[in-house]
Amino acid sequence: MRSILTFAAMATLTVGCGYDSGTGADYPSGIPATITVSAATTDPLVSAGETRTLSAIVRDRNGTQLAEPALTWRTSAPTVATVNGSGENATVTAVEDGTAVITASIGSLEGTQAVVVRRRIESIEISAPDSVVVAGTTMQLTVVGRDARQQPIAALPGVTFTSSNEFSILVSSDGLVTALFNPFQPQTSVLTATVTRDGRTVSATKPVKVGSPAPPVFDFAALLLTEAVRPDPVLGLGLGFSFLTLQPDRVQYKVLWSSLSGPPLVAHLHGPDTEDGVAPVLVALSLGSGHDVHGVATGSFTAANILGTGGRPAISLDSLVTLMRTPAVVYLDVHTARFADGEVRGGIVATR
Repeated sequence: MRSILTFAAMATLTVGCGYDSGTGADYPSGIPATITVSAATTDPLVSAGETRTLSAIVRDRNGTQLAEPALTWRTSAPTVATVNGSGENATVTAVEDGTAVITASIGSLEGTQAVVVRRRIESIEISAPDSVVVAGTTMQLTVVGRDARQQPIAALPGVTFTSSNEFSILVSSDGLVTALFNPFQPQTSVLTATVTRDGRTVSATKPVKVGSPAPPVFDFAALLLTEAVRPDPVLGLGLGFSFLTLQPDRVQYKVLWSSLSGPPLVAHLHGPDTEDGVAPVLVALSLGSGHDVHGVATGSFTAANILGTGGRPAISLDSLVTLMRTPAVVYLDVHTARFADGEVRGGIVATR
């Protein structure tokens, strides 16, 4: 009888501590065994600063949910999403595109939930150092996206650019703006940036004006055109302009060109002009290297750079200046590989 009563007491104690009748295992109650982390939705967070609540359920091995568990929360990628919580609920805040694994833990016991941030573009902005670009120079555009909370999205792959007037303003695929010399109106352009992301296309515009390339002071100028080339005009889109400024012992020059058939090789001053329009070279103006079909070059020359013609000694710098002051006597042309005799040309005109 005594042994029977002892067995009955032991059975009651086992059931009270938790007993799995299928396996015969004895599970203590109240000890965390699993952590399940979940959210109302797994859709991406679409704006920086947007929040989402995660919930954690802690159960013991009997499947009983434990109340008020002392959970610790952490994120695998704080640059993507942060997390703040201490109990069974935590708040996740979006920072930047990516995936963050949010973990709730008690000691070595953990539960996780992945959170995706994919910021949705609502608008974009074009920023630039200025709205006026001097002809012959460049300027870099920067495009910044904005999400629904107007937070900036700096990294925007796939932005495309267009210019409404490619005769005055060019824009490359990476947003580099080049202002061209163009004597014809209008000398403005509207630049458009467009980006498509997650099936949504947004764009922004920026008006840009071509600024004058003229030096503060200059004494001579020449408009360079393809139709002015002699003995035969050139068929092409090339344009150019030159400025010459007198110094006590030299002449400074600035030569601009756009839409040539290739990079310029050299520019020449020719004179005195002849009936067939082909005069000897007086001075070779170095344009340097590394140029494109659009560009600008500056430099200077002295009396030592003036060339003799027809077996005669070179004229003096003062004599060259006197020639340039005489209308239709001295001209300037720019030479390219395709047009070795000159692709654009213009007569030197005194401006003061």
